[in-house]
Amino acid sequence: MYELKQLIDIIQDHFDAINKKWKQSSDYLPLNMKKNRVEDIYKDEFLLLYVFNYRKFINDNITGMVDTIQEQKFLNVVNTRVKALNSIQYKIQNYYFNHENGKIALKKCLNDIFGIRMIFDEHINFNEIKTYIKKEFSNLKCIESSRGNYYAIHIYFGNDDNYKFQWELQLWDKEHEKINLESHARYKHDYTKWEQENI
Repeated sequence: MYELKQLIDIIQDHFDAINKKWKQSSDYLPLNMKKNRVEDIYKDEFLLLYVFNYRKFINDNITGMVDTIQEQKFLNVVNTRVKALNSIQYKIQNYYFNHENGKIALKKCLNDIFGIRMIFDEHINFNEIKTYIKKEFSNLKCIESSRGNYYAIHIYFGNDDNYKFQWELQLWDKEHEKINLESHARYKHDYTKWEQENI
């Protein structure tokens, strides 16, 4: 768990620093991510602009964290990404039409605009990691996100504050990496196809 602790500490430090900077930016507004729902984006186009502004802000300010992660030379593979604009739009539409007509909190839908992934060489055990996270990082939310052939554990930063966009840390293992990537590729194909059909 040593590398996981190191990675979480780095993410938490940068999450706090970047959110402090975001709160001081001219684009920030105290938007309650739990009270505002996906359906509200269709009623107020400003909400989507706000989401896109946050994404741009992350894109412009995340380099220091990425560099810090690379400097650690972790034995386990660590990747980062800022969610693509078309992927964000597709996810919002998917939640609107396929999840209670969009009566889902933005907090739940837009919980991965910035994502980090650690791929362990050894098999990961959900119960062990959940117990560890609960003991060492009580402010984080840890869930098993396995479904179908996809096997992963997701940890969320910012879950304890409804005015912050969450960041997502995915934990995979080598055993399931290939099939997980295939699952992600199918999702990417879906939103790319959706984008082409909605131009």
